[in-house]
Amino acid sequence: MKLNVSKFFILVVSILLLSAGMLSAAAANAQAYMDYGVKAVKAKQYDSAIKYLAYSVKLKPTSNAYYYLGYAYLGKGDKTNAQSSFQQAYKLNPANTTAKQMADKLGGAAAGAPAGGQAQQYLTQGHQYLKAKRYDEAIKFYQASVAAEPTYQAYQYMGTAYYYKGDKDNAKKCYEQSLQLNPNNPGVSNMISKLGGASGGGEQRLGEQLGVHPLLLATLFAGVIAALFII
Repeated sequence: MKLNVSKFFILVVSILLLSAGMLSAAAANAQAYMDYGVKAVKAKQYDSAIKYLAYSVKLKPTSNAYYYLGYAYLGKGDKTNAQSSFQQAYKLNPANTTAKQMADKLGGAAAGAPAGGQAQQYLTQGHQYLKAKRYDEAIKFYQASVAAEPTYQAYQYMGTAYYYKGDKDNAKKCYEQSLQLNPNNPGVSNMISKLGGASGGGEQRLGEQLGVHPLLLATLFAGVIAALFII
């Protein structure tokens, strides 16, 4: 079937409207997740806050979302990710001088902190066993490391140990935990995709990425196709 000019024009307009609608929905959902995250920070529910704010910056990175994400990490005692979040907040909005002050303060605290903390020691020992391909021993030390202080590095390498051991389910869980603590880690994101990514079909995964419900996304796409046959 040949596509005439009028149908082609309708298709282009429909795609543009669809794209604009999805972007608008993503921005609105990003704001909603940030609002939930801010409330969770104020309620000292830091794990929930990190999940909400991490998803907010995934949909639309903003200085405010990263700023409160920094406070959520700080509430959990994770100064490394707190500093990184404050730095991102200042990078996105140089007028946010409070974020810069917090990042600088945490940088000084990290520099003055005693080296060889318990969590770091367990992490280092886990690396040694991982390099020796003794995966069960490596996993035990990584588990001890996150028990002492949950860090994205420990979860990431634990996932790697599980992956090489052949336990893909636990590998994926560890990588997801790592990504929650550090959403800006493309290596971990790629491993999660390699291990199956998010559950559900392509429309559901795309809907999650854009912050649009999968049924709405399917309806929008169906509308575009149907428009070709109206005229």
